[in-house]
Amino acid sequence: MKILKYKKGKKNEYKVLTDTKEYIIYDDIIIKYELLLKKEINDQEWDKLIKENNLLKAYYTGLDIISKRLKTEKELKTILNKKGYSSKEIEYSLNKLKEEGYLEPKTYIVAYIHDAITLNVIGENKIKDELEKRGFKEQEILEELNKIDHEIYLDKIKKYINKKLKGNTKSANLFKQKIMIDLIHKGFRQEDIMGFLEKLDIEDNLKEVEKIIDRLYNKYINKYDLYTTKMKIKNYLYTKGYQNIDMDKYLEKNSYK
Repeated sequence: MKILKYKKGKKNEYKVLTDTKEYIIYDDIIIKYELLLKKEINDQEWDKLIKENNLLKAYYTGLDIISKRLKTEKELKTILNKKGYSSKEIEYSLNKLKEEGYLEPKTYIVAYIHDAITLNVIGENKIKDELEKRGFKEQEILEELNKIDHEIYLDKIKKYINKKLKGNTKSANLFKQKIMIDLIHKGFRQEDIMGFLEKLDIEDNLKEVEKIIDRLYNKYINKYDLYTTKMKIKNYLYTKGYQNIDMDKYLEKNSYK
């Protein structure tokens, strides 16, 4: 194979024009095979050169990916596979990156925990689950999670509850149930959530109850007798968490018959 022309490309690449096509070759390979001093190279040596160059390409691709955002070994392997690299090329890339300290588990775990706590309403259980999905071991995750002041999670729970309280139109019971489900889903400990909810002084929104009673009374009274209408309204209120509403008193007060 004849080498016709060399041209310096971006970063550590060279464009090498041969009598068959143009190739992108890394300077590590250029130096190793002394290509700048050659005008011709046999096919066997060229094939060997290209295979080594492909290994380096996988490495530099991986390096470029993690330089933009940290990735786990598992995530990076998936990305390189989607980009069409062979298993041998991916293995070379990952091993070289690990040797150079770019895929250190602790680095990723610490960064992930920091971002999760700083940028999101998320608890320790969710953080642990997400890191395990990314291929990390429970022990190495807990080693870093246990360094976090637990008050941080309690403060997040408190702020979340107070924020939701401002726009709440649900019954006290339903509100507490919804908060419990939401915060457990976000990864907070049930006992921590319960500690706040048990102390929470919240009353049913009576104006909201009155609106419900008015709406349902007008809906049912022309279809059913008064007793059945009351039962239907009571059942509905119960399903919405209103368990201590004296509906008879309300109906009497508003002159419903």
